[in-house]
Amino acid sequence: EIYTLSLHDALPIYELSDRKSGLRLMIGGKMRKKVLMLMNGSAGTGMADQNAFQIVKELTQRNCEVTVYPIIPAAELTAETILVACDGRFDVVACCGGDGTLNHVINGMMMMDHRPPLGYIPSGSTNDFAKSIGIPRGILAQCETISRDHVFAYDIGCFNDTYYFNYIAAFGAFTSISYDTSQIFKNAIGHAAYMLKALLTLPQNVSYRCRMHIEHDGETEDDEYLFGSISNARSMAGFAMPFSSSVDLSDGLFEVMLIKAPPLFIEVQAILATLLAGKTDSPYIKVFQTDHVHIKASENTAWTWDGEYGGTMRETDIRVEKQAIALLLPPKEKAEAIEASNQPIFPE
Repeated sequence: EIYTLSLHDALPIYELSDRKSGLRLMIGGKMRKKVLMLMNGSAGTGMADQNAFQIVKELTQRNCEVTVYPIIPAAELTAETILVACDGRFDVVACCGGDGTLNHVINGMMMMDHRPPLGYIPSGSTNDFAKSIGIPRGILAQCETISRDHVFAYDIGCFNDTYYFNYIAAFGAFTSISYDTSQIFKNAIGHAAYMLKALLTLPQNVSYRCRMHIEHDGETEDDEYLFGSISNARSMAGFAMPFSSSVDLSDGLFEVMLIKAPPLFIEVQAILATLLAGKTDSPYIKVFQTDHVHIKASENTAWTWDGEYGGTMRETDIRVEKQAIALLLPPKEKAEAIEASNQPIFPE
C-alpha cells in the first residue's frame, strides 16, 4: 500500500493517508519549517558533500522538514531551474556552497513569485559575502540560524535588468582571477590559489586599459580605467575594502570604486600599496556612492558578478534593488555569543 505524508498549512498537525482505502489519520505535532536546501558539492573544499548528513540532521532536530537538491548543471539541476519549479512550496530557501553558488541562488530567487527568507551555509574558498554580512561561523550555528526567524533585508544589484549580484560587479585588472582559477587548485589550497594566480598574471593585469564613459547622479566620468567595481560588501577576494567601515548593506546605495590607468607601471605599484593599506587617497582612485550607474565602454568589456564570469558587453546599466532579499541571521546578542564560542571557522 502507498502512503503519503503531508503537512497542513493552517494547522500544526500531520495527515497520513492511504490512497487505496481512503483512510486518513491525523497526528498532532508542532508545525515544521519547510526548508529547501540546495547543495553544491564542488564548491570550495567540498564541505557540502562531507557534511550533508550532519546539516540535514541538525536542521531536522531543530524542527525543520528538509528537502535536499544537489546542484548538478550537467543534469540541468541548477539553482535557477530548481527554484522556479519549487516556487511557493517552501518556507525557507537555503544553500550550501560558495559565493558563486549563492549568486545563482539569488538569481533564481529574484524570479520567484513568492520569495521566502534565505539561509546560507558558506563552503567556498573565500566567502566574501558571508564575512561581510555576518553569517555565523560553524555548521551548528548556521543550522540554528536557518531554523529561527530573525532576518536581515539587504540590497541586491541588478545588472542590465536581467542578472542580479549579491555583493559586487567588477571589470578590469584581476577580475578574471576568481573564475579563471582552477576549481581543483582552489580546492587544494583554498584562498592562497587566488593570490598565486594574481602574482602569475600581474604583468598582463596591470597593463589593462579601457576607456569608459560613466554616468551617475547627474555627473559623468570619462577616462581610461584599470579597474572598476560596484559593490555592497566589506571585503573582496579576502581583503577588507578600503571603505569597509562606512558600508551599510541595506541603505539602497552601492559603493563604486574607479581606478584610473596610470601612464607608468611604478604608479600602479603605488596604487596597490594605497589600497592594501586600506586607503583611497590617490589621484588615480575615486570612490562614491550611488543607487544607479550607467557605463559605456569603448570596447567589449568582461565583467564578473560575485566571482562568476558575467560575459562581455559594451554598455551596462546597474541599479540597486533595495532590501530585496531577507537573509536569516542571528540577532545581535546571539551573534556575539556565537562569536565568543569556539566555533569552527569558514574553510580557507
